[in-house]
Amino acid sequence: MAAMGDTAGSVLDPDMVALFEEFLGKEESSEEVHIFHEGSKPKGQPYHYVMRDTEQRGLCLHHGRLVATSLQGANNLQEEPISVVPNPFLERRRCPLIVGIRGGTYGLSCGTGAEPQLKIEKVELLELYSRGPEATPYTFYKTYGGSTHTFEAAAFPGRFLSTGPGPGEPLTLSGPSGATAFYLRRK
Repeated sequence: MAAMGDTAGSVLDPDMVALFEEFLGKEESSEEVHIFHEGSKPKGQPYHYVMRDTEQRGLCLHHGRLVATSLQGANNLQEEPISVVPNPFLERRRCPLIVGIRGGTYGLSCGTGAEPQLKIEKVELLELYSRGPEATPYTFYKTYGGSTHTFEAAAFPGRFLSTGPGPGEPLTLSGPSGATAFYLRRK
């Protein structure tokens, strides 16, 4: 069994292949390095997903933080889809995604300090796409295991998106043993 974040054990995600091809073109071979220049304009639009943990809790925005909670009935309207674009400056085979919410008008950042601080910032994902290394705090390596996905912070290797055990607890970053497996459904 592959370790969390070990791309050798991951399964090909057709949705991500389409996203990367839309933005960056077809990958000719695993040896090829895509040349991308800072300031280049994106060719595509963000992909949007409903994201649920294995307990089927969805994400919603509460006091400026993403929280996982049971969203049924009228609460369903509070669900906050995530938006993603590829980060063209990081290794494509690791599926580096710049992640945000609100249709790609806010980014999910781990911060740039010594310790990660997960927060929502008003910044366009398509703008981050062109910024080079500035986009790293907003980037997560997505690993697909066939039905679920994990998200490892590019700026903090070994730290993964994680939901809290209780309802309404904010999304955090934890070590591999605390990583949350998420289901994604494209909107």
